[in-house]
Amino acid sequence: MSTLWFLVMAKVDLDVHVSRASMQFRMGTGVLTASAYITPLEVKEKMYRINVGIDVSKDDFEARAKNDRNQEVMSSRTYSNDKEGMLALKKDGDNLKEEYGEKLLYGMESTGIYHRALCQFLREQGEDVKVFNGLETKGIKDSKIRKTKTDEIDAGCIAEALILATEPSHDRSKDPLLEQIREQERLRARLMKKYTKCKIQADRALDMICQGYTDVFNDIFCQSSIEIIKETVRKTRLFEVDKEKMTDILEEYMDRQDAEEKAQLLKKIFQNAVVPKNVRDACITEIHMLIQQYQLFRKQKERTDRKIEKLLKEYDPYMSSVPGLGPVTVATILGELGNPSRFPTGKQVTAFAGLDPSVKQSGKMKKEGKISKRGPPHLREALYNATISAVRHNPVCKEFYDRLIKKGKCKKVARVAVARKLLLIAWSVEKNQKEFYVPSYVSEEYISKEN
Repeated sequence: MSTLWFLVMAKVDLDVHVSRASMQFRMGTGVLTASAYITPLEVKEKMYRINVGIDVSKDDFEARAKNDRNQEVMSSRTYSNDKEGMLALKKDGDNLKEEYGEKLLYGMESTGIYHRALCQFLREQGEDVKVFNGLETKGIKDSKIRKTKTDEIDAGCIAEALILATEPSHDRSKDPLLEQIREQERLRARLMKKYTKCKIQADRALDMICQGYTDVFNDIFCQSSIEIIKETVRKTRLFEVDKEKMTDILEEYMDRQDAEEKAQLLKKIFQNAVVPKNVRDACITEIHMLIQQYQLFRKQKERTDRKIEKLLKEYDPYMSSVPGLGPVTVATILGELGNPSRFPTGKQVTAFAGLDPSVKQSGKMKKEGKISKRGPPHLREALYNATISAVRHNPVCKEFYDRLIKKGKCKKVARVAVARKLLLIAWSVEKNQKEFYVPSYVSEEYISKEN
């Protein structure tokens, strides 16, 4: 009866240039001897790529390279975060390619703005780059027994994350027009934040010297309110203006009767105002400064809106045909998603936007909770705000919204679901290069309402 030798393993040291492993297998009376010579070329062929982890900060960045077996091939090195440092990193990367004969994959975390110049530089040099969300590398960092955190350790963790990465990140620079749209819509989002903050500060200052004024106007920065403030909020004669004068100002923006009623209400509020002496002058100065800031932000926003409309006209997106999506929302979706073809499925799109439900499952228990809220928050905000128009003018969204309300869903939950629906519609028409049409399953009742 033959004898079977189950397993013989030969461990080869990859650091030596030439090694020889001799293996013998005995089955019955026959003997098979095989010799294996491992050359430097064969060692290189066993490695798929070199993974260069980069920890980026404002002034410099740390780089560390590992192979696919998590073996360090380049110890941690520090480079200045400028052109000189980037060129030095590129030179070291080329040396790694020459030494090991393998391609490189660079990786870094998304650190606000500081990683973008380095990422763009490497891509322009023809290198593959993977940009991680900080949450992706956090698990690797937390898995370390020692709780020491240094740039060197972080660069090593990013290199380990690259070992698990299947492909580089999407290169937005290949779509320069989409990149411009993205920057313009983000600029507009920043301007709107400044505008909102300006309005909150003005509310606070007005409440300090005149409680009740902010209840009279829905928007204290509407033109009629600004004219009233300029006429009444003064250091020399605070609130010293008669009813007739305020009526004449307000009549330019509303009918005579409404102007008289609002002027009467304002006169009463001004008469009952109790103004603290120690904050009076500062609040008056701040209010007028905030009005000037608001007017500047409004002009900048209008200029940005014109630029966005010009870019959209040049790009001519199919999602502009979707009822309920205005130019700003279209620009936000395009700018944040980039090329829609990079998302194979609708689930990936909703997950990217953070509109997918968070799931907790264990055994037979499965529970779906709130939306995950991962991804760009202003994308979700833009979609959520667009639902107000979509449930009125988009038959698909209107029917979907009404169906959810009839099932007992609250309006906020229904609007979030409509936001997800709206995103999927926009992604679908853009990916398939087809204009929006009302599907056959939508009842004639909703189509006739829209028409």
